[in-house]
Amino acid sequence: MQEDPSYPNPYRYLAACYAHMRRLDDAHRVVEQLRAITPVIVPDVSYFRNPEHRELYLSGLRLAAGEAA
Repeated sequence: MQEDPSYPNPYRYLAACYAHMRRLDDAHRVVEQLRAITPVIVPDVSYFRNPEHRELYLSGLRLAAGEAA
């Protein structure tokens, strides 16, 4: 995030982590920063091979974005 603030993936990972740690205020703040970069909060991650990893990431992002998980 420090080296390239316009690259959205680190914001997504951080927001998902905060959400799973129940630090929802922090997760929402990161999502707001992400929205300033891109309208795509929950991307297509079909390239993640492990479906459990994929769902962990996506459920954290949905929670951070305030969507139903």
